Amino acid sequence: MRCTSPQFFWLLLLLIPFAWRVLSTERFLNLLRLRFRMDTNGKSPWRLYGRCLLPLLALACIVTALTGPSMTVLRAGDVSDNLVLAIGIDVSKSMLAEDVVLEQRSQGEVRPLSNRLNAARQLVLTLLSRMDDEKVGLFFFARNGIEVVSPTRDLGFLRYMATHTDLSDLTESGSNLLAALDTGIMMVDSQTGTPARAIVLITDGEDTENSPPALRKGIAAVARQNIPVFTVGTGQTSAVHIPIRRKGSAGIEGFYTDGDDLPLKTRLDEQSLQEIAAATGGLDFRLDRTSPAKLAEELVKSIVATAASRPEALPEQRLPVDLAPPCLLAALLFYCLYLLL
Repeated sequence: MRCTSPQFFWLLLLLIPFAWRVLSTERFLNLLRLRFRMDTNGKSPWRLYGRCLLPLLALACIVTALTGPSMTVLRAGDVSDNLVLAIGIDVSKSMLAEDVVLEQRSQGEVRPLSNRLNAARQLVLTLLSRMDDEKVGLFFFARNGIEVVSPTRDLGFLRYMATHTDLSDLTESGSNLLAALDTGIMMVDSQTGTPARAIVLITDGEDTENSPPALRKGIAAVARQNIPVFTVGTGQTSAVHIPIRRKGSAGIEGFYTDGDDLPLKTRLDEQSLQEIAAATGGLDFRLDRTSPAKLAEELVKSIVATAASRPEALPEQRLPVDLAPPCLLAALLFYCLYLLL
């Protein structure tokens, strides 16, 4: 126990004259009771001791409260205080495919295009609304990963960036899942004092920059970082074309083509996402199988449960406890007992 104002302990010297005053008063009252033959409350000898001791204890508690006593207790680590999360959104051209259905918005609100990119944005906004003071960062990736917002507890700023960033202007050809994982690892590793770490990837799972063996080798290297990766697949497993839309135009102007001028097709690659999640200790989710609200809730629960299952990630915390209120409560209790005797 420590005291912020130990000089007030000198007030305990007042107990000496106060004790003499209480004792003399009680003796005088007992003398009056005996002389006028009044009831002495059972005539117990402990009554005199109690009426003398209780005021002294009350005064001692008040003086102790004035010194500002406090003590440090250990409590189990809290996930919100120890977790840093990096959320990655795939902004490759394939995310412009319109094979998803967005959640119904409020009446009168402009409905965004039902493509994978806007579905990912909707999930991120819903996920941020479920977070509770964790450090969260945001990055985009295609051929390379780009950190947009460093991990922060200012979730309002993150929601602003996710809402007002025109993702369609950032799209580029190609996708590199290993680059995305490297960016997420760099972001969570940059935060000190937050040992619980996790990455969320929202993508269609296609990787145009790495061969399957190279991708598996890279995933194995990521797994050694001991950072769980939660993958969220968006899109359908059946191949679809990627439409071209211009701003201000209501219709589709055509479809993206490859080098041979053939229409590009894209589909959800579930296998890659499942391998990433399984190797790193995370979980794989599908965005089209549930609403963004329910998926965000499941994601948060899974991330928290994974962090809590690793005791080394949630170190015990030293929590200061102010003892002044209990001392004042004890003083009040002693004084009430004094009045009852």
